[in-house]
Amino acid sequence: MKKIALIAVLAAPFGFAGTAALAEGLYAAIAFSPSTGLSGSGWNFDTDADAESEAASQCGVDDCYTAVVFQQCGAIAVGDGYGMGFAEGGSVDSAKETALASCGEYTTNCQITQSFCNEGF
Repeated sequence: MKKIALIAVLAAPFGFAGTAALAEGLYAAIAFSPSTGLSGSGWNFDTDADAESEAASQCGVDDCYTAVVFQQCGAIAVGDGYGMGFAEGGSVDSAKETALASCGEYTTNCQITQSFCNEGF
């Protein structure tokens, strides 16, 4: 049975005030297909809806759904059986680390397939 991690990790709001101001109002999204393991992304959009639309378009499969929407940095890790984990955070490294850990709770051989930050992070 395929298990999909649905965990989002939010970075603490303190400590990121300077960079958050630079990226204020920018949205990013990662979409995921549980049948293929493919993902798509969109970043630096003015609305969450636009980011989600771009991520779904880039994913390119009918069953793609939005795994996470964020304003800082995000990552998705996919493993055996297309189990996955995702995360958001104040840096790409923290998002990647948390996505890998989350994925590892549900499957094996997890690898980062998408990781990026909005402008300003």
